[in-house]
Amino acid sequence: MKQNLFSSLLLSLGCTCFYSIAYSQFLSVESKDSLNGKPRIESKLIGRLKLNGLYDISGSLAEKSAFSIHENDVSGKDIPAFNMDMRQSQLRLISTMQLKNGKQLKAMLEGDFIGPNNTSQFRLRHAWIEYEQWMAGQNWSTFGSGSLWPASLLDWDGPTGMVLSRRTQVRYTSTQSKALPISIEASIEYTELRRLHDYTINPELGVDNAPSRLPDAVLGVTHHFNNGGFVKVAGLYRNIGYNSKNIAAGETDFNYSSKSTGGVTLIGNIFFEKSSGLTNNLQAQWTTGKGIADYLVALGGSGLDGFANSSGNGTLNLLPVHAGFISYQRYWTKKFHTMGVASYNHFYDAGNTDSEWDKMTNYYAVVNVGYDLLDSLMVALETQVGYKELEYNSGEKKGANAVRIGFGILYNF
Repeated sequence: MKQNLFSSLLLSLGCTCFYSIAYSQFLSVESKDSLNGKPRIESKLIGRLKLNGLYDISGSLAEKSAFSIHENDVSGKDIPAFNMDMRQSQLRLISTMQLKNGKQLKAMLEGDFIGPNNTSQFRLRHAWIEYEQWMAGQNWSTFGSGSLWPASLLDWDGPTGMVLSRRTQVRYTSTQSKALPISIEASIEYTELRRLHDYTINPELGVDNAPSRLPDAVLGVTHHFNNGGFVKVAGLYRNIGYNSKNIAAGETDFNYSSKSTGGVTLIGNIFFEKSSGLTNNLQAQWTTGKGIADYLVALGGSGLDGFANSSGNGTLNLLPVHAGFISYQRYWTKKFHTMGVASYNHFYDAGNTDSEWDKMTNYYAVVNVGYDLLDSLMVALETQVGYKELEYNSGEKKGANAVRIGFGILYNF
């Protein structure tokens, strides 16, 4: 299997790709009255049309717009398939209001068409309001960073080991000074029920859903570089609730129980500016924790925070995980650039649970090349390669790779 993966990676390196960085053009409305030398209210509508085309050469990820390598079938089942959709098209409304105290209030509402079960229903992505250091609403989690994204990546669920999750939250960010370019972020966060309890439910073994009683808490410290890059460390505290029933002891009713857990993530984003004014970008992240799979953007909703204890004692065993990614984007001309991404995640089943495996490791690699047709129009071709490996209590290992070629057209208006 691994030899096949290596051959597939060589295939990806040989693919010719086309990509561009597209610049949004705004439809802007301003109020006639002004305040603080600016229009009192200014609103901008941003539209983005994105066509995805996917061809699965190997693996069992057909009809999934995300390259979710953790869902690949390790039996080696291949489902070659072609798929095309417009579900990642977006609408974004940004509004800024000037206040009498010289400050401003900013808000954003954004949605796309990635509905449930691969349907094109409208979906809320971001909805937040910001005043000074305070932000409230649905936005990228403080445990990750909205500024960290492998530029030119067509797979918008991102690397398999990347922390990036949208959460309803209240966040405070301290003001940084020129002498000490450090900011501190603190937030309390919550997500929808199906994602908050992102563990495998098994009432037959005494574990069922329960409503959350505490929000997640995140604290992050970021050092900012003059060129826009940064390094960040963030810590996460979670209290995961569930309904528990000790079937082995003869209990007949479920009772509320919970487990406290958390994780740490390290983030780096560094820009290298060339004499021609072009900027190359190096990004990296490494994360470790227990019961935090829901914060890995490619894994959210996959039931990997934990499993029920197989003894039927009504205990939820949370899974330890470590994960990471590194990406590098290089500009060769003002229009032409290349990028590569490598990523992984590794889960341990630390106890006797209803999981079928003892360890799971997922590898992910992407290579693409890009070109701008127009300032607001790009076309792209991208190759993705992944390998999933399961290790069982017996010591047996099974693995299978997946290879996908994708193309996209992105137009911003």
